[in-house]
Amino acid sequence: MRSMRIGSGGKVIFGIVFGLALFMVWYAVAADYEYGALAGTYVLAANGTQCTLKLAPDHTFAEEIDNSSGRQIVQGQWHRYGEAHVSFSSQFIKVPGEELNAAGEAHGQFEKTLGVWPVLVLAPLPDGLRFRRHMFR
Repeated sequence: MRSMRIGSGGKVIFGIVFGLALFMVWYAVAADYEYGALAGTYVLAANGTQCTLKLAPDHTFAEEIDNSSGRQIVQGQWHRYGEAHVSFSSQFIKVPGEELNAAGEAHGQFEKTLGVWPVLVLAPLPDGLRFRRHMFR
């Protein structure tokens, strides 16, 4: 019985097809800024403040802040607009160093590390406070 061998041309074609498939999967994740893709638990530790922000796919959020004043917990709504921008309802507790928009709302944008892992950056953009997404929360 004769074994089949893939020639160098077949290996090149396989490599191209595999690379293209891998790129398509990466792009599908990198380009997804829908509520479900951005939902999760984000944390910030800055200026003596520990903040945990839980974004739900149903457009609700829960924010917990621990600082020298104590612990505060609030719930509200979040709204995504444009490709990656976000604003939060008036219940959002302002974090030191954050700027509010003209309507007095907390706002910012999502960035993706390596096009995959979301990071929430609050205004002032692009150098505002960065909430990192937790993988296992």
